Amino acid sequence: MSVATPQPTPTRFKLRLVPSLVGALLCAAALASSLYYLVGPQNISSEVAAIDPSGAPTGAGASPNQPSFEILYSNGDQGLMVYEGYVYVVRLGDKLPNGRRMIGFQKRDGNWNAVTL
Repeated sequence: MSVATPQPTPTRFKLRLVPSLVGALLCAAALASSLYYLVGPQNISSEVAAIDPSGAPTGAGASPNQPSFEILYSNGDQGLMVYEGYVYVVRLGDKLPNGRRMIGFQKRDGNWNAVTL
């Protein structure tokens, strides 16, 4: 009867390259992110809103232009609103682009209107 004895694992080829590569990759990522933070983006993102340089209202007491949006459809509690070419789902209590809160939907002359507070 033979007895199994543990055999030593050959250590001729030590694989220490993988941890070194991971460390080098982390250092390179940290260096790249710190350089990007210091230098910053080269151009302004298109998502940043442009401000009119004149900035002055044309008449005395003139209010800024109210954003135009349109209610397409409503099922009572929520509705579809089109604003700047995008369609949004609007629920009761949501804040609209004109700064008011939605408190209801009303259908007049075949068109949906927002009842705001």
